[in-house]
Amino acid sequence: MNNKLIISQSIMWAAAIIVSVLVDEKRLAILLLVILASSSLMTLKKILQL
Repeated sequence: MNNKLIISQSIMWAAAIIVSVLVDEKRLAILLLVILASSSLMTLKKILQL
């Protein structure tokens, strides 16, 4: 389970970085980074509480 958690977190953070690079508007990039980072952290918190 630990390996799956690390892989999923890595994919979410990589997606956040790639999206921020591809988006031209700075506001939209920041919004997407916040959304992806929040979902990543909430998933991590949810898994660690179980």
